[in-house]
Amino acid sequence: MSAIEAKNLSKTYTQLFKPPVEALRDVSFTVNEGEVVGLIGPNGAGKSTLMRLLLGFLPSDTGSVTLFGEHPESLRARSMIGYQADSQFRSKNVTVRSFLKFHADLIGIDQAEDHIKELLGTFELLDAYERPLASLSKGMRQKLELVLAFLGSPKLVFLDEPTAALDPPSVFVLRDFLAEKKQTGLTVLFSSHHLTEVESACDRIIFISDGTVIDDSPMKDIGPGHLEQLFRKKISMKGTQ
Repeated sequence: MSAIEAKNLSKTYTQLFKPPVEALRDVSFTVNEGEVVGLIGPNGAGKSTLMRLLLGFLPSDTGSVTLFGEHPESLRARSMIGYQADSQFRSKNVTVRSFLKFHADLIGIDQAEDHIKELLGTFELLDAYERPLASLSKGMRQKLELVLAFLGSPKLVFLDEPTAALDPPSVFVLRDFLAEKKQTGLTVLFSSHHLTEVESACDRIIFISDGTVIDDSPMKDIGPGHLEQLFRKKISMKGTQ
């Protein structure tokens, strides 16, 4: 079964007194179970809009999305996915412990504290267990979002710029963690501008530009060290059209 199936997705934003903006146009692709797929493209390409459509946060104008054969907003689909957002919740009163315990209760995790502490230990956040969210650095908050994404051992995880605020040691931890989880059959859609991390973590890349998919290739066909070259080529080709 496909983990993600997107068919003919289109999305146009309309604003009062402004021309409409076509964010996505007839986007179709499939992500198979157990794949780690990198979603790449320049700023404004439509990556964030695509992520939100796949997660069911936005309705598409045309087309459809299924996650493991289910509608993204179904309870069954929600129970199987994790999401690391590019925005961060901050509070002076909510601690890391209560924040994660609340989400664990929503998911229905048994023995949540052990599971939470294991993930915090993996991402080197255990010392922050009782700290308020507002006291964490940007990089620590990023790692907390990653802990949240993997809470409950989801089958499919969406990562939106997961390495953006991480220092190199934390990037290495995430890379090793993804490699370990991939062996268990985890499926990941990994949106990033860091091409080196996409190369190291992903089996395949989906290249989106101006709201359309312009390349969908296995990393083995691109070759090590050649993703930047492909990126430059594709952007150059779009600029001449």
